[in-house]
Amino acid sequence: MACFNLPQNLSLTEAINFCNRLWEAPPDTKYEFDFRRMGMVEPFTMAYVANEMKRFRKSKEDAQFTALNVQQHTYPAHMGFFKAFGLNHGNAPGQASGSSTYIPLTLLNVADIEQEAARRAVNPGDVIEEKASQIAQLLIRQSEGNLVDTLTFSIREIMRNVVEHSGSDFIEYCGQYWPSRNMVEVAILDVGNGVRYGLRDNPDLKISCDRDALHLALLPGISGKMYRGVRRRPNDAWQNSGFGLYMTSRICRAGGNFFIASNGAGLLLDATGKEDRVTSYQGTALRLRFNTQSLTNYDEMLTRFRREGYQAARQFSGDQAIEPSMASTMLSRDFQSK
Repeated sequence: MACFNLPQNLSLTEAINFCNRLWEAPPDTKYEFDFRRMGMVEPFTMAYVANEMKRFRKSKEDAQFTALNVQQHTYPAHMGFFKAFGLNHGNAPGQASGSSTYIPLTLLNVADIEQEAARRAVNPGDVIEEKASQIAQLLIRQSEGNLVDTLTFSIREIMRNVVEHSGSDFIEYCGQYWPSRNMVEVAILDVGNGVRYGLRDNPDLKISCDRDALHLALLPGISGKMYRGVRRRPNDAWQNSGFGLYMTSRICRAGGNFFIASNGAGLLLDATGKEDRVTSYQGTALRLRFNTQSLTNYDEMLTRFRREGYQAARQFSGDQAIEPSMASTMLSRDFQSK
C-alpha cells in the first residue's frame, strides 16, 4: 500500500512538492492519505492539491483510496477541499456561502458565461467583469475604489484567458483576505489545454516547451490570437492583444507575488525577480497575491504599466508591435464612458 502524509504547512512549495511526489510514486493497488499533520492551508494550495488528487484518483480507477484524520480540519472541509477530490466529507465546492473575508472553492461554468453573454448581446468579457467585481468586492469588503478596481481587472483578465484560450469547461476559483496582514489571495484554475496550446497559432513564436510558453505569455504583446497579419478591429475593445497576463503579473509584483503553473511548468514572480518551478499540474493554475496597502493610484499605475509594456513590445517586434487593447489595460467601464 502506498501511503502519503499531507504536509504540516501546505504552502506553495510544499503543495507543489507533495503533488510531484504523488505522480512519481510507483503504481499500487491501494493508496492511503493521512491528513493528521496538515495544519495551515491557503486558498490556492487547497485548490491545487484537490485538483491533482482528483486527477490522480481518476488515473487509477481500479485502485482503493483511503483518507485518514480528516475530521479535525473544519476550515478546508467548509471550503470544499475534501469533496473537490472525491471524499464524502464537508461541503461541496460552491456549497458554502462564503463571508466578508473568504470565497470557498467555487466552479463557474464557461458555457453559462457564453450563454448569458449571448442572451444579453454583450461580449463575454462584460459578464466576466461583473463576476470579477463581485469577487473583488466580497473579498475586500469595499464596493469601489482603487483596490476593487485593481483586483477586478486582474481576476477578469485571468478568467478571460480561460474562456478564450483554454478549452476548459469550468473556471475554478477561491480567495481569502487577511486584514491583519493586509493581504489578498485569489486562486483561479482550469483543467484545459494549457498556456502553450493557447499560443500555438502565433507563427512568430518558436516554443519548444511549456516553460518557454510561460515566460513568453508574461511578456507584453504576446498572444495566440493577435500577431502580425491579424486584422485589428478598431471598434472591438475586447480584441485580445496579449497584455492581460503581463499587466496582471506587474500589478501583483508591485505589492505581492504572482504564480502560474501549466502542464508541468511553473513560474513565481515577485518584486525581486522570477523563479522557475517544476510542477505536475495539467491545465493552468494561477495565484494572485496583493498587499492591499501598496496598491494605490490605480489609474496612474495601469497607465505606467501600459506605457512600459508597449515600449517593451516594440523592442521585441519593432514597428510590428501590437498596441495594447483597452480591455487588456483597464476596466470596461473606464473605456465605455469615454
